[in-house]
Amino acid sequence: MSRLNNEIKNIKRQRILEHAAEMFEAQGYEEMKVSVLAKEVGVSVGSIYAYFDSKEGLYSAWVCSEIESAYTVFETLFQQELPFETILEQSIRAKFQLFSKKRKTLKTGVLNNPFFFEAQQVEHKEALEKLYTLFILPIETIKTVNIESMQLVYILNSIGNAYIIRWIEGDIDNLEDKVGEVFSVFMSLLQGRVQT
Repeated sequence: MSRLNNEIKNIKRQRILEHAAEMFEAQGYEEMKVSVLAKEVGVSVGSIYAYFDSKEGLYSAWVCSEIESAYTVFETLFQQELPFETILEQSIRAKFQLFSKKRKTLKTGVLNNPFFFEAQQVEHKEALEKLYTLFILPIETIKTVNIESMQLVYILNSIGNAYIIRWIEGDIDNLEDKVGEVFSVFMSLLQGRVQT
């Protein structure tokens, strides 16, 4: 296949994904119809399934694209010459801000699957570990506990995800109000002030 054909396919795939993301957020996963997406993008339903296999595959591709976008945000954040504590707090805030814009898109997945985030962790392991790697060196410079740094990043992610689940369930009104709590808990863990 020619390079031009590959570029055209990539552009079409990206266009489908962008429209799907808008529809997921406007309508939620359950209500989003692939047939309507196909009509809006100007392709056949079969073309969408050729790129993504299924509606679930389309959703999974959306999750992966969100992780890649988050990596860019976090990479820029970690390039700043700031104390790690400041970067950590800003990274928690950035994560919560990103999720705050995707509530409806995430709601069905989270409410229908109590292991939603764990499933994403398995399915998108490479993309997430690339993101998590940004945290390793800074954590190693300040931690006082004898816990592997990558494990600490997983713990940080899990703490944040617990708050996101509570927010999606309606137990928390404003996710960003909880940045300080997540930061405080994680810093306590890094400094050995809480039991794991």
